[in-house]
Amino acid sequence: MPVTQPEWLSDVEAWWSPAVGEDVARHVEPVGVDDQARLHVRCSSPAWRTQTRLLAAALTTSVNELLTPRAKIAGIVVQVLSGTVPQILRERWADIVGEDLADQVEPVMLGAMGQELCTLAVSAQARDDAARRAPEILARIREVIGEGCAITRWHPSSLLPVVVLVTGSPAVSDRRAVEDVLLQTWHDAIEVCGIEHTLILKHGCESVVDRFVSEWVARLQLPDEARLVSAPVAADTARHYDQATALRDQQMVARRADLCLSFVTRTSEMLPLEEQASAAGIPVQRVLLP
Repeated sequence: MPVTQPEWLSDVEAWWSPAVGEDVARHVEPVGVDDQARLHVRCSSPAWRTQTRLLAAALTTSVNELLTPRAKIAGIVVQVLSGTVPQILRERWADIVGEDLADQVEPVMLGAMGQELCTLAVSAQARDDAARRAPEILARIREVIGEGCAITRWHPSSLLPVVVLVTGSPAVSDRRAVEDVLLQTWHDAIEVCGIEHTLILKHGCESVVDRFVSEWVARLQLPDEARLVSAPVAADTARHYDQATALRDQQMVARRADLCLSFVTRTSEMLPLEEQASAAGIPVQRVLLP
């Protein structure tokens, strides 16, 4: 779908940050409007793509309050793909950022119309080290790419999120027990990785445990900058029919995950997502509920 840039979009500093807040504005970039009046945006990391989708309705309202009467958007579309990092940068990454940071900071995309390099860092220390080296890194990037290099800015690195897959038996009914485990998992993620890392609880949309996860996060009434996200993933039954759930689980497992939480009512019970996660080498924590 073609995306255009109306005149009001060019004055982005006057309406985007005031509408969505500085934190969102640092990680989410408006790029254009489609023929359905929807605003398309790019995000600095997978975690911010998830968060922006969850906040889309609220952000739409805030943007319209700032834009009216000049314009009005019908919604927000989070682009899946952003500017591609040139392959030569990936191949020469260790030379560009230094051997000590090469496996700590990863180039993920280009933002700001290809002028800004966006990265993911495994820790706050790696993020800060990369930021301090940014002038030297940008100079090396220009040397590697040559005269045609459009990259002029270093986007502050986002931190890799902690991704936890959640699945549950249809027989699970103890909401409190599920929520207690989720809370402990959140505390563990903060203790091990640090409070700045977003915890993404990725789950389906079918079971009672899926509902418990979504409702628990919603009931916490966390501020927009809170680093806890419920990310339900629906099975595409319209396209894949009986295979939809299995294909959805494969896609969830194929993306990077740190843990799979499996809520079961029998020790002999093995859930499909748990089985796929285990086969993919993702650690599985089984929670036996009465």
